[in-house]
Amino acid sequence: MDNASDENLIKASASGDTGAFGELVDRYKDRVLTFMAWHFSLPPAEASDMAQEAFLAAWKSAASFRGESLFRTWLFSVARNTGLSYFRHYIAKKAESAGLLFGDEEFENIPDGAPGLLEGLEAAERGAAVRAAVGRLPDRLKAALLLREWEELSYEEIAAVLQVPVGTVRSRLHNAYARLAKDISARKL
Repeated sequence: MDNASDENLIKASASGDTGAFGELVDRYKDRVLTFMAWHFSLPPAEASDMAQEAFLAAWKSAASFRGESLFRTWLFSVARNTGLSYFRHYIAKKAESAGLLFGDEEFENIPDGAPGLLEGLEAAERGAAVRAAVGRLPDRLKAALLLREWEELSYEEIAAVLQVPVGTVRSRLHNAYARLAKDISARKL
């Protein structure tokens, strides 16, 4: 099944093939988790819950995949809609009881793979600054940026996921890059 296309796997999944769906989960679990964590600015445990819910929703609606877009475009649409629903229903309650939702300390222990200690520290500092700058973007800009830069979706695919025109995607990306450049240069990184 490793060589099967995403589209063939989701069609097999729609017929009840759990192995095919498991292959899709293996292929996309990290990407969906990253999208959920960044798009909804949540700590890893919450993002993991949302990613699981997204895959459950994708499994339940596998038969609705019509092949009009790439599978990954459809999957990120399902993930986004699942996250929005999850966010509306659960996060407000948890925020009230838990206080802060997210802090940069969640990312401090991620190894950066840099060869030297000093280079590693500098890279970690720059990475944290970029993550913080991305985190300060409005959700509409952040979502477009993440789908383009981290998921490498085309403008058309991003438009389908976000349910906006392609021109809006271009505008949001332009604004996201401009805000990031301004934010990072203002902090002299």
